[in-house]
Amino acid sequence: MGSTGSVSYPAALRELRYYHRALGDVTRLRIVQLLATEGEQAVSEIARRLSVSQPLLTWHLHRLKRSGIVRAERVGREVRCSFDRERFAELAEMGGRLLFNAASVWAIPGRTRMTGAGK
Repeated sequence: MGSTGSVSYPAALRELRYYHRALGDVTRLRIVQLLATEGEQAVSEIARRLSVSQPLLTWHLHRLKRSGIVRAERVGREVRCSFDRERFAELAEMGGRLLFNAASVWAIPGRTRMTGAGK
């Protein structure tokens, strides 16, 4: 889902759908805000800080990881999460370009333009 290699128009739309769905929930917005402002956190610490059960937090983190804006890494017995600023900015820019001019989505480095009747 990153910016390497060619991505088709439907794949780009799918990436944007995951991104916007990930941000479409108050709990997930709170998770992103916590990680963006305070840096990497253990899952147990995020759950404690946001007063969310760990199973529910895991479900929300799955949505955020699928969108690519949150990364998770196992360190010993704990899972640590971090906010991927580059990915967040890339998806925000792609979404903005799509709103104003669908063709300009392909101006992002590493992306290819769609050709033919499907433009």
